[in-house]
Amino acid sequence: FANMSNARKLISLKFPIGVATTYNALFSSIILTMHRFFITTLTLIFALYGSPLAMATQPQPDNAAESTLVPHIALLLPLESPSFREAANVVREGFETAAMREQALPLTIRLYSTTDDPLDILVTYHQALTAGAVFVVGPLTRDGVSAIASSDHLEVPTLALNTVDNNTDLPSKLYLFGLQMETEASHIAKWALPGGKNHAIIISDDSSLSRRLQNAFIERWQSEHGKTAESFRYTEDPAKLQQFRSLTAGSNHLVFLALDAAKSRVLRTYLDPDVPVYATSQIFTGTDNYLLNHDLNGIQFMDMPWLLQPDHPAVMAYRHTGKARNTDMERLYALGIDAFRLMTYLLQPQSQSVNEISFDGVTGSIRFLPPNQFVREPVAAQFDYGKVQLLDLQKDLIEHEGQ
Repeated sequence: FANMSNARKLISLKFPIGVATTYNALFSSIILTMHRFFITTLTLIFALYGSPLAMATQPQPDNAAESTLVPHIALLLPLESPSFREAANVVREGFETAAMREQALPLTIRLYSTTDDPLDILVTYHQALTAGAVFVVGPLTRDGVSAIASSDHLEVPTLALNTVDNNTDLPSKLYLFGLQMETEASHIAKWALPGGKNHAIIISDDSSLSRRLQNAFIERWQSEHGKTAESFRYTEDPAKLQQFRSLTAGSNHLVFLALDAAKSRVLRTYLDPDVPVYATSQIFTGTDNYLLNHDLNGIQFMDMPWLLQPDHPAVMAYRHTGKARNTDMERLYALGIDAFRLMTYLLQPQSQSVNEISFDGVTGSIRFLPPNQFVREPVAAQFDYGKVQLLDLQKDLIEHEGQ
């Protein structure tokens, strides 16, 4: 691949000698170095004319071999973004780990590096198509996915690693998959339904994530007849914290915390001890934080098998022995693994429809939800005096559906 465009620098990534793998596709890191002025001009031309002929006006390489299209898979990650570089690298590592352990692919994989600028991501996406990409994995950021989703030229299957704010009218070849906690909040509401409680108390803060979690939980919770909800704002004012004991008390109540671990630890002791409390994976920072987890005693939450089930078959197959990471980075590593595995299902000949794709991933049980989304069912657990105990989520849901 040394003879591609002069506008790009290619770096070959080779797997360690002695690693057992049937994967024979070469990763090529394609670093964007062209001037931003040219990028902007190219995008405006593409938007105005929307024609391959317009794209053909860009400078042609001197070597005729460089213009040859090479069918490949494009992995599009914001490796040049100061904000997302670390996350992108971890996703890449997980993707490579899965590539080394799965069946050989009929296509090579090229790594396209971008910033977090939606325009840069969109231009790089189209450059990948121009270079012969027949399948794209990425982008990783929400804004990047939105930019791709708004494009009228989504010509190949694309597995985005995030979501968009509006899932309506998405291109038919765009598939959404990621670690959105809004989906977790919806799963938790469904999980809480069989508990016999009818009134949910949601406690959130002023962050956009917290508001999205609150809305997702309420939407699913109130979709059931007779379920009600009310919301309260998190505070660290001692006088107001004291009021949460009476606000949450009630035999018909449950609490959903749309909060992170630090705020949940502050609030836990002020909640009625007899009321069930639920939270998303952001409350879990690892099994080794015994004292911190003790402050969250009794809270039920959901997270991925990668962090909660070391004996899960897929987790055992992909478990790494490299450097330790925090839980957020471990989740992204697991995302990279399942992104590769999901891609292999989508690349298979039409032996099964997209609707039939489902498998046990390291991020959860993965299945297709029409029209464009792959959802993952996390694992249910509970803090029990500093330890984490797995819960039988399926049993609760089956009993509820049988009522």
